[in-house]
Amino acid sequence: MKTKTPVSGGSYGTKIADLYIVHNLAAVNGSSRHTYHVMPPVGWMNDPNGFGEAFGKYHLFYQFYPYGPSWDSMHWGHYTTEDFVKWKLEPTALAPDGADDCDGCFSGSSVVKDGKLYLVYTSVAGDRQTQSLAVSEDGVHFEKLGVVIPSDQLPKGCPKTDFRDPKVFRRGGSYFLLAGGLSEKNEGAILLYRSEDLFHWTFVNFVRKDARTTRGTYECPDFFELDGYDVLLASPQGYKTEDWRYENVQSSIYLLGKFDETRGVFETAVEDEIDGGFDFYAPQTLQTRDGRTVMIAWMQMWQRFFPTAKHGWTGSMILPRELAVKDGKLYQNPVREIERYRWNPVHFGNVTIGNRNELTKVNGTRIELCFTLDLGTAQRVGIKLYQKGEHDVRIYYDRERDRVVFDRSRMGVEITHDAEEKDAVIRSVKVSTERNMLSMRIFLDVSSCEVFLNGGERTMTGNVYSDGDGITFFAEGGTARLVCLDKYDIVV
Repeated sequence: MKTKTPVSGGSYGTKIADLYIVHNLAAVNGSSRHTYHVMPPVGWMNDPNGFGEAFGKYHLFYQFYPYGPSWDSMHWGHYTTEDFVKWKLEPTALAPDGADDCDGCFSGSSVVKDGKLYLVYTSVAGDRQTQSLAVSEDGVHFEKLGVVIPSDQLPKGCPKTDFRDPKVFRRGGSYFLLAGGLSEKNEGAILLYRSEDLFHWTFVNFVRKDARTTRGTYECPDFFELDGYDVLLASPQGYKTEDWRYENVQSSIYLLGKFDETRGVFETAVEDEIDGGFDFYAPQTLQTRDGRTVMIAWMQMWQRFFPTAKHGWTGSMILPRELAVKDGKLYQNPVREIERYRWNPVHFGNVTIGNRNELTKVNGTRIELCFTLDLGTAQRVGIKLYQKGEHDVRIYYDRERDRVVFDRSRMGVEITHDAEEKDAVIRSVKVSTERNMLSMRIFLDVSSCEVFLNGGERTMTGNVYSDGDGITFFAEGGTARLVCLDKYDIVV
């Protein structure tokens, strides 16, 4: 794909970015493109930004570099949706074309005030990161209002080079802003600010500060209330692996507890990893009109080889998920709107699983699979996806390890990874197998695989690069039973 890189310290602006998109869409190779997940029209996508509702629509902004399929001078791309499945591309919202953001408009959030949509984002100039505002009266065209939290409003000794990803929310009549940063001792931190008008902010406290992040800060904090809990999300850089948790070079976590906005303290009752797969980062949430909490996240991971870059694009978003708290755990399930796009249902029940079970019309790469397994006596039992010849991707229960395993080592494309990661091809999680049963709900979309276990108790997300569409069930070291299976084509 033809690419053009802006000169250092400058930008071509939003209008030139949009012209570039129009003139280069045809050059994008569509062979690995999703059908019901958000992707960049061209170029690079990472963190979701400004996920919220305004002017009768849901808005998703995102970190965007239109001029090539790699991270560079960050813009804000923009989509809108009515149902979280079909998305409309809107004009580019922000470009790094001001004195304060000449080197990037980094991640942030959105808030509606007095009938206007405000974007709160990190403006980057040289080695300085500050927080800025932009405003829109129509949800499409934005005017920059400048810096509202300069770097001299950081606590004493905190570096100005790591101060980013503001999340704004309203609580108790005031606006609050969470941002990732570092302490004076170089610890990863989440900082809290308060404002009455979005323009004048006062530092309150460090909501979190510790040395668990070995490569930087807690990026992309998010906050909401859910089922009697205050919930804090963050994406720590460089958590050390703990058994089967935090195996990626960057992780995403949730905290359940109680937030004291007066003191700026979050009292944590539960902390855990959000997703146990390969490709999940920087989650952000919104509240729907009917009261649901919906989360979206970047479906990719840093310090990896990106196979689609040669096709002219990199990065996508997960299928948005509805969140709930049950038994002290964060549960995730795909937005219910996806069920409107089910076609060609196929059903099976009470099938004994041996070495290989291939079921009629159960295949494809744009599908939803819902099934329950009786684990029987098998040492390993699960499903092979994207099968073709010797290549496949496997999701299975391993009795010896008492883990569900996502194995993409046989997909036929090598994913190079960071030296501190053990690999980029096998991940596992622990889930309940009460009564020797396990349920899975799997969504495939050309080059992605999202696995929801036991009704959302755990999730595993991974990109898959394969041209196979075969599907079989298997059991090793014994037999198992497919209690029931429903398969649907997803057509958008």
